[in-house]
Amino acid sequence: MELYTETIIDLAKNPLNRRDMETATHTASGVNTTCGDHVRLYLRVKNGVVEDASWEGDGCAISVAAASVLTEELKGKRVRTLADFDKAALMSVMEIPTLGPARVKCLTLSLETLHNAISES
Repeated sequence: MELYTETIIDLAKNPLNRRDMETATHTASGVNTTCGDHVRLYLRVKNGVVEDASWEGDGCAISVAAASVLTEELKGKRVRTLADFDKAALMSVMEIPTLGPARVKCLTLSLETLHNAISES
């Protein structure tokens, strides 16, 4: 299997939603200590719905692509449903059939950070 699909490579070079958000209502930071990837996730929630999502950070192609895809997927979703968005859902959206254990941590960094942001609200 080709790990770095065209989509992952494109998102690594041209990330989506990579910006600070001064109007965020929820934020959290996460670090993958295995490889040094780090992310800060921002959500603006109004009436229980994610109006906007963004992120800042650095990491490998998979980590950057996952943060980009995740923040796109969050927009318009109800916060109460976000806990159900898991690794399998993210892999499906990114069209990644399987990953080794080390790469799963890269993929799930932004997802774990999301769950921390919504659990602290």
